[in-house]
Parts: sequence; C-alpha cells; structure tokens
Amino acid sequence: MNIFLCIQVSAQQAAGAQDFRAGKGHFELNGKPFLIRAAELHYPRIPKKYWEERIQLCKAMGMNTICIYIFWNLHEQKENQYDFTGQNDVAEFVRLVQKNGMFCIVRPGPYVCAEWDMGGLPWWLLKKKDLQVRTGKDAVYMSGLKNT
Repeated sequence: MNIFLCIQVSAQQAAGAQDFRAGKGHFELNGKPFLIRAAELHYPRIPKKYWEERIQLCKAMGMNTICIYIFWNLHEQKENQYDFTGQNDVAEFVRLVQKNGMFCIVRPGPYVCAEWDMGGLPWWLLKKKDLQVRTGKDAVYMSGLKNT
C-alpha cells in the first residue's frame, strides 16, 4: 500500500526537529509514544470555504491527524494537464491542517476507493488499448503512474 505520512507541524514546532518513527508496538513522535487519532476528510467533497471549519471540528472531537486521498482523476482530468488550483488545491488543504496544529496522512493512490468514480482513476485511461488498471503487470499503466 502506498501510504506516506507527512508530519505537518505548527510554526512554533517547526523550529525544532520532528522525529516520527514506528516504535515497538507503537508510534513515536520526538521519542515519546504517539497515538494517531485520525479523521478522514476528502477535500474535493467539502467546499473550500469550509475546509478549515471541518478541520477544526475534527480537532474539537479529539483528533490529531487528518487523512486524505490524492484523487488522480480530479487533478488530471485530461491527460498531461494537471490542476491543483481552487477546490483542487491539496497543498492549501494540508497547510490548513498544519495551521490548526494537526498532522496529515496523505495517501496518493492511484486507487483511492472512497466510493469515488473509477476509484479515482481518470476516465481517459479507458481509452488506452489493452490497458489493465490496478495491476503492476501492465507497463503502460505503471509508466503513467511514474509520470504523474
């Protein structure tokens, strides 16, 4: 599974080094046990003007981490044309998580499930002759992933 843990720290914490690692049977942050309490938020499903409010609501519920998918079909609706602006500005969403003193687990996919059309794969993949998606055995599919 492609999971990247991106520790986002507040401006006050940024001055000191952050050390996140898997300890024996638990995670550690700066040498102390750290329990990830995560909420799942899908930035494309939330109007941008409500992103920070939703992050703050998660924090108010006791969460310390926000999990997100990167939706390939959202950011590359046309082959080789990428859009990370406006509602698609995932970097801004992560900055808001950081601003609110929370951490972010970013899952880039390519398959995102989340009851999302084609599991987050762009429609134009279907136009590629003999393409087999969701397999590491298809050279065209794998080369496309490397270029995104």
